[in-house]
Amino acid sequence: MELKASALGPLSDLIDPYGRQARLFPALIAILPAALLLVAWFPSLWTTLGVLVSLATSLGVMLLFSQLGRDRGKRCEKGLYQSWGGKPSVSLLRHRDDRIDDHTKTRYRDFLQRKLPALTLPSAAEETADPVAADKIYESVTAWLLTQTRDTKKFSILFKENIAYGFRRNLWGLKPLGLTISVLGVATSTAILAYQSVANGAAPAPEVLIATIAVWALLFVWIFIVTPEWVRLPAEAYGAQLLAACDTLDAPLGKPVRKPSA
Repeated sequence: MELKASALGPLSDLIDPYGRQARLFPALIAILPAALLLVAWFPSLWTTLGVLVSLATSLGVMLLFSQLGRDRGKRCEKGLYQSWGGKPSVSLLRHRDDRIDDHTKTRYRDFLQRKLPALTLPSAAEETADPVAADKIYESVTAWLLTQTRDTKKFSILFKENIAYGFRRNLWGLKPLGLTISVLGVATSTAILAYQSVANGAAPAPEVLIATIAVWALLFVWIFIVTPEWVRLPAEAYGAQLLAACDTLDAPLGKPVRKPSA
């Protein structure tokens, strides 16, 4: 009998594509500095038993961090949306937003209005008069779209954009932890290398030097790359693909629809 990923709890991240790429990978990046430096500085610890124990420990730590990253990422979302001027899938539907051309947006809105007759999509004047109320309606229709696009094969581009956004959002959520580990790692390793060089005149072991440089590089990634704007790019791409699903859902049965480019 096939075991569903959802029945495995946190272990589902090992077999689920979204869980691996959007949750486990950020966790791995967060603990990577510590792992690299431990391997470089203490190679004698890596006996067969030590490797098995370390793998089991690392797996447990990654699963823990993947859950922390998911939770932190979700908690950070509200602040990210506020800094961007709203949730992308919602703001893209606004009349005043010009990231989607008017003709395409009108087509999406007409489809949504037909499918959700109980909701009246606001006009440009109504949106201007009460933007908060308008956003609540847009939030409702995008929530409906989410329920209609669960098929990851049919909406494969949307699924990939969701993974990309989830990866960056969760990495942003883990930034304080990843940054702390990287800072401690580079500070400790660099200080030891400097001491050995000054006190003993010893040249650093190549693997230690490479590992230290790699952790310095990771530190710069945390500081300069992992930013709200970096998270925003896939968030907007995901929002655009979610709305583009209107064309696929509106197509006659049996008639293939050309998928929009990513």
